[in-house]
Amino acid sequence: MISLQPAVKKSSLRSTRRAEFWLLAVLFLVALCTQLIAVRRNLNVYDESLSLYGADRVLRGEVPYRDFWTMYGPAQFYLLAGFFKLFGVSALVGRIYDALIRSGIACACFVLADRLSNRRYAALAFAAVLLWLTCIDNPAYNFPIFPALLVSLISCLFLSRYLRDPSRSRPLFIAGALVGVTVSFRHDSGFYLCVAQAITLAWSAVATRVPGASPLRVLFDLRRPALLYLAGIFTIAVPLLLFLLWKIPLHDLFYDLFYVPGKIYPRMRSLPFEGLDELRHLRQPFRWEGRAVLEQSIVFFPVLVCLASLAALLISSETRRIFDHHWQRYTFALLTLLGSLFFIKGLIRVSPLQMMQSILVGTILIAVLLGRISRLNRAMSLFVGSCAFYLIVCTAPLLADYALFTRTNLSDLHHPETPRSLYRTCHPPAGLERARCLIVDPDSAAAIQEIERRTSPTDRIFVGAGRHDKLFWNDVRFYFASGRPSVTKWYDMHPGVQTTFPIQNEIIDSIRHNSPKLIVLNSTWDDTSEPNDSRYSSGVTALDDYIRDNYAPQRRLGNITILVPNEPAPNSIVKSK
Repeated sequence: MISLQPAVKKSSLRSTRRAEFWLLAVLFLVALCTQLIAVRRNLNVYDESLSLYGADRVLRGEVPYRDFWTMYGPAQFYLLAGFFKLFGVSALVGRIYDALIRSGIACACFVLADRLSNRRYAALAFAAVLLWLTCIDNPAYNFPIFPALLVSLISCLFLSRYLRDPSRSRPLFIAGALVGVTVSFRHDSGFYLCVAQAITLAWSAVATRVPGASPLRVLFDLRRPALLYLAGIFTIAVPLLLFLLWKIPLHDLFYDLFYVPGKIYPRMRSLPFEGLDELRHLRQPFRWEGRAVLEQSIVFFPVLVCLASLAALLISSETRRIFDHHWQRYTFALLTLLGSLFFIKGLIRVSPLQMMQSILVGTILIAVLLGRISRLNRAMSLFVGSCAFYLIVCTAPLLADYALFTRTNLSDLHHPETPRSLYRTCHPPAGLERARCLIVDPDSAAAIQEIERRTSPTDRIFVGAGRHDKLFWNDVRFYFASGRPSVTKWYDMHPGVQTTFPIQNEIIDSIRHNSPKLIVLNSTWDDTSEPNDSRYSSGVTALDDYIRDNYAPQRRLGNITILVPNEPAPNSIVKSK
């Protein structure tokens, strides 16, 4: 008689997978709608515009590092350029792309927490992660850390599958390939992911070794999975590296991806932890200042949760009381390592945004620990409970912010006659089509329209700050919103880079060679001062001197000044009154 049990098991497995798929689909749609309802509609002048304009340049056939400088990996620009190719070039398309990425992160966090704990706490982790992704004070739409984090979490899911069943080698290869993909978005994130996964693989091999086996034997047995994992990484990373070396001079590649992030960025962009004097605002936690301090305090959460996770791993090392299976323990250790390494990465510029990768991984860890809290001793239970309470306190202001952003957007939807309404912004005047449905302040909108009126799409312009011996950033938004290419590859004004004599000379040479019809200077951030070396003047004024000697102010719009050449060419447009 033929047994029907295998067929029943296969049918049950298919049914379970189908149910999980539809659950994730629903969660993904919930995450997408949640973000779109509470989205900040102001077009960001720097972080968001860097990705938008970089993708626009790639769409024009330019290559990162060679044609424009950037510290980020190339994948963000090429993927976003693909979205532009399919759906049109606009900031709104970029926002939708970003919302899709963040929805994927929330779902990946849910799956990881569900595998290691239970569905109830996985749902809580999903909600907390989504709230931080949606309502953080500086949302930094299209910031490359988010796709890098999404791919990192998916890589961890595949490595977890391998740890669960080492006889299946494909998940290990895919996990390695996804490390290579992570490197293409953020090479630092990919490095930390690789270190965490390599340590986890080695630890799992040592912990499951045959009794009496020597360490050399363990390493010998590890050679095949290690080679398979590296093969996955190299499958993506090697072609990417060869492409970059083929297209880009080695000096440009090294300077953008390693020298500036390693030497200049830490000095010019570092931010310390908030001082104790900021705690005075907590006396009024429901006012904006108090809510801001509470949100900023989340930067300490990864430390607390990683310590709690490490303690839980030590407790479960022998008895396995906390986790039912070895693979769960190894996956939990992987996430603990990854969260710790991401925290170290965020120490250069301490802020919720820069710590976001570590915060979200920490949220998975605390959800897992809460789901296993009945298996912890009293001291550990109190510690885990305290970490969870700290997360709730820091997250509470975001609920108020979500209500505020939602109310504002609904008001803009129901009152089409107001200047900020969705109806008016989604039907912008000529010249602002790339900012469709988003809000641009009146002075900037007028400047963008002036740029488009006085130049053609092929004319190059230069967008700078009010001064270039001391920089915070520049208004990259003008390049993207106007659809005008930069006269120089050094379009992103960064302290320690464009404040130096060699780079300013390169910019001057580009201006001489291309003779831009317009130069736009925005002095809004000239007096911004952070507790790092960017607050000091470099003493290099070559670029400012050249602009002053060769260009004259033609129109002022608040802090924005539009300049034209002192001696216009015969075919140039006459100045407007």
